[in-house]
Amino acid sequence: MDFSDLKHKKVLVIDDFANVRKSIKTMLLDMGFQTVNEAGDGNSATKLMREAKYDLVLCDFNLGKGRDGMRLLEEWRRLKLLAQEAIFVLITGETARDIVISALEFQPDDYLAKPFTLEVLSIRMMRWLERRKILLPLLVSLDQKDWPAVARISRQVNDQHPRYRSAAQKHFVEALIQQNQLTEAENFLYGLLGKRYQCWAQTSLHRIELLQQKHASAEQGLKAVLVRDPNEMIAYDYLVDALQEQDKDEEAQFWLEEAISRAPRNIGRQQQLVQAAQKNLNYQRANQAQRDVLNLATDTMHESLGRFQTYIKDLQHEARSCDEVRKKEIQKEITSASKRMIDSYASDHNARLFNKALQVQKSNDSSDARFVRSLNELFSQSFDSIEELIPETAVFLAETFYQAERFDDGDEMVRRFNLRFKHQPQVVRVLNALQAEPIPLSVRKEAKELNSQGIDLYRRHQYSESIQLFERAITLSPRHPGIILNFVQSHLVQMKIDGKNRTVIGMCLDTIKRLSYLSEDHYQYQRYQKLLANLEKL
Repeated sequence: MDFSDLKHKKVLVIDDFANVRKSIKTMLLDMGFQTVNEAGDGNSATKLMREAKYDLVLCDFNLGKGRDGMRLLEEWRRLKLLAQEAIFVLITGETARDIVISALEFQPDDYLAKPFTLEVLSIRMMRWLERRKILLPLLVSLDQKDWPAVARISRQVNDQHPRYRSAAQKHFVEALIQQNQLTEAENFLYGLLGKRYQCWAQTSLHRIELLQQKHASAEQGLKAVLVRDPNEMIAYDYLVDALQEQDKDEEAQFWLEEAISRAPRNIGRQQQLVQAAQKNLNYQRANQAQRDVLNLATDTMHESLGRFQTYIKDLQHEARSCDEVRKKEIQKEITSASKRMIDSYASDHNARLFNKALQVQKSNDSSDARFVRSLNELFSQSFDSIEELIPETAVFLAETFYQAERFDDGDEMVRRFNLRFKHQPQVVRVLNALQAEPIPLSVRKEAKELNSQGIDLYRRHQYSESIQLFERAITLSPRHPGIILNFVQSHLVQMKIDGKNRTVIGMCLDTIKRLSYLSEDHYQYQRYQKLLANLEKL
């Protein structure tokens, strides 16, 4: 085999053991490489990647403390440190199924098991270099999201290089889907499956069904795929999407658990499990997953102060509805997570503010002068460096004042924080939702159900019955615009039937004035103004 051009290529070997790096470097030099650099950890490897352009990276999976090889690959792709022509090979002695599947989800160019010989490395090297040379134009088009070019080049590779036909076919289907050519993609996939079963092709067909809103059919088909190949990880993701679209939330959580049991290192999927478990009011499982996310993110690009704060907040939510034994466990975990947060972000203004708010919440006693003084100080300090605030801190600060029943202060915080995050609409939505319902998620869900039942009765002209349900919902969620306005509107319609009732009018005025915090751009503001005017006329 001809390796004559290897002397012009640069290689980076990453392993936390110096003797292993030396052994691999010797093999590479014997093969004809002249430039082989070494790194013993993620930070030094990243520094080298920033300084030079490498053609080949051989990276051990386990790099000791800090980022492992998978996280390094993920980070370099995000930072665009890996050139399209670069080859990244993950090397490991790990054979556990969950490690192997997790590693393959990050899609390195290859996965090389330790120990290996010079002969094995030479054979694989030839394959790597040939594959990259043939697929490089395709990879460049993919990076540029030039889907017509991806489709054209994929067909060329499919016709001219049978060895890489499978990769070319997958990219061709992706190009068709991205161009919304779903019928063409379906026909192509049916053609492949007519010759022989291919798991990825069958999964792609069900992905197209999802795009066509055929959720039940996609669900059934994806379950069949996973019976045949339980390691087809993308099929789990599509199946969860199909189930959630059908409001099958508990079953969606089950399949997320199944996927995570096979590939536990996928942070995105773990975060999805957090949200699914919360939706199912399974707070303990949600927090277990949140802790896994926090640990997986440590020393990676996923680590953030906001993750610590979200975890602590979610533990607090669980503590409101669990037994005393679990409450004690939660308090210990909150203390531990808070200490980790402060240790990692000691100089961060957000960490200090959050921690102070946490201490204030623990001593929530409006009759205690020290508590009132601490709350006043926190209110003032919240605006001292408002431009430095992150969303998680802002929401937690507002929550602290609503919990203390300082509603005017909470509303003022939401007003100022909305200005601070005016270019982040999702944050503004969260703050507005908190302002409308500063109550636990479980209570919010109960109020929502009562409100939905009330709306159904109202539409059937059963106004007095709807009023009773809206009134119960207001008891649970006393500041929610939709519930309050539904309650008032139902009374107004009922009075058209029964005649004016000054007691009812006064009660409705008192109730609707709870919404004086609504801003003019709130989606319920016009309705609020109209109903208020109608009441005042009466």
